[in-house]
Amino acid sequence: MDYPYQQNFRRFLDQQELSPLTIKTYDTSLTNLFNYLRANRPQFAQQPTLDNLTETDVRAYLNYLRDDKQITMTTYNKILSQLNRYFRYLFTHQLISDYPTLTLHGQAVAPNQRVASKWLAKLDQLLADEHLHYYTRLTLLLSKYGFTVGEFLQPGFYQVFGQLPLATPAEQRFRRQLLDYLAPRQRLQHSSDLFLKQRFNPTNPRLSNPALHKFLHQDEEYLGFSLAPKYLHQSYILLYLAEHRRDSDQQLEDALHLDPASLLYYQRLLISADL
Repeated sequence: MDYPYQQNFRRFLDQQELSPLTIKTYDTSLTNLFNYLRANRPQFAQQPTLDNLTETDVRAYLNYLRDDKQITMTTYNKILSQLNRYFRYLFTHQLISDYPTLTLHGQAVAPNQRVASKWLAKLDQLLADEHLHYYTRLTLLLSKYGFTVGEFLQPGFYQVFGQLPLATPAEQRFRRQLLDYLAPRQRLQHSSDLFLKQRFNPTNPRLSNPALHKFLHQDEEYLGFSLAPKYLHQSYILLYLAEHRRDSDQQLEDALHLDPASLLYYQRLLISADL
């Protein structure tokens, strides 16, 4: 055993339908934490234990990764997200009485970074990242093609998605993987829609907007930018405007389905955006 309650936690992650590769990354992050504690904290010199583990110990480890290992913000947020999930599992299962990561937060995103655009250029990598939930990756993909949350949560949208001409092999591969992932849920719910609840609900099988946000929120800390669909859609609009600077206002309004006031708002926002 590399860290306390390893087998219990692995079973929990498996029940959450995480891939074996993702579970392995959790093992690596937690093993590295307790190896650090054994090497740098006298109370952990012999065997990993949770009895004396404090927020200070976890903070020291994260500072070590940031300052000595010079990890990126994304890696920092990913590791903290994994540690959070581990300690939250232990706390909710009454295996520990203190929650050492409760007050620790990911690298903050400045308010004006809520509308991020760099994810669009990295979408292929994000779609292949199994740490992200399928619903998160699907939301990113659909946002890239200009769909709003109100559109892709509508019943029957799966027909639009099935006919959507995807631009890259990575996007096409993700769609195949997604459909394999969704198949048992679609059979369970007797529905071909994309965003479905995990438990059988014969009268209302589709995810609501607030329910989708819960999935997205879980991945925000890892990625380091807002996954709120409205901001992702704004990213799409701003990138489109940046790439079509020669188009007339009427052409832009027609392509983006904007009224003149909304177009003016985004044109002004583009001036200050990092595009």
